[in-house]
Amino acid sequence: MAKKSNHVVPSPSGWSVKKSGAVKASRTFDTKDKAILFARELSKNEKTELYIHKQNGMIQNKNSYGNDPHPPRDKK
Repeated sequence: MAKKSNHVVPSPSGWSVKKSGAVKASRTFDTKDKAILFARELSKNEKTELYIHKQNGMIQNKNSYGNDPHPPRDKK
């Protein structure tokens, strides 16, 4: 089973938050910062991964808000 995740991606009307594999956006925002704030809370509540993309579509940043199989060594 594939991991569930949320993505902040560019869209024609600004920035969208999409679930992995979804065609339609969960929500669209006029700024990237607003989309990230919404997606971060969504990912925390769902305990999923969050991927933040650049304007060209490449992944800029990735955050894990779920059960991370590889926690940092200082967090064990």
